[in-house]
Amino acid sequence: MTALRRRRLRQEDPAGTRELILNEAMRLIARGGVEELRIKDIADAVGIQPPSIYKHFASRDAIIGTLARQMVDDIAQFVQADLDLEPGPAIEQWARGIVWFFATRPAYAYMLLRDMATPGGYEAIVAALGPAEDTYKLAPLKARHEKLEQVLQKGVDLGIFRPMDAGTFSAMIYGAVLLALVWPYMPRPPVRNAAQLDALQADAAAIALRLLQPARD
Repeated sequence: MTALRRRRLRQEDPAGTRELILNEAMRLIARGGVEELRIKDIADAVGIQPPSIYKHFASRDAIIGTLARQMVDDIAQFVQADLDLEPGPAIEQWARGIVWFFATRPAYAYMLLRDMATPGGYEAIVAALGPAEDTYKLAPLKARHEKLEQVLQKGVDLGIFRPMDAGTFSAMIYGAVLLALVWPYMPRPPVRNAAQLDALQADAAAIALRLLQPARD
């Protein structure tokens, strides 16, 4: 978005300034991580003075907390197991969806990894969402978690999946995807084009199915 368009949006729609702040915060987090997010940098990106930020958010942590709640809503909307598919294809689609979601929203990946790296959770995110271990109980995510449990159980009933706790399964796939997308020990991010995104999606789907494969006699 150009500076002229941002200025027009601020003038025509005060609520638009709030959205610009959140959008620029996400862009900055994706570029430098949560720790490098600064009010001044957000204000410069939006084209306003730093004190103007506080008309919309009480603090830097309030911005991060709002993004955390937005992340939960977005995950609930875009990442879910399809009960209309057979278990195998449903899990493949689910795993590919996780890759697509975080590849197109890298700020969320950095936020989750920062939260996981902090004993007890990252303060701004915990304040917004509650304890990390209870995140799956949040209303937007609970129904999605239950759908995943149903798909896994259906696979077990059909003899094509081994029994596996849905929480453990989710943790392993989410962890693998997040690290693959923002792994720091590489000269550049691994996903730069559609072909690389598709390759990572295929890898995530294969890993998910492999984890659920029944043990051979």
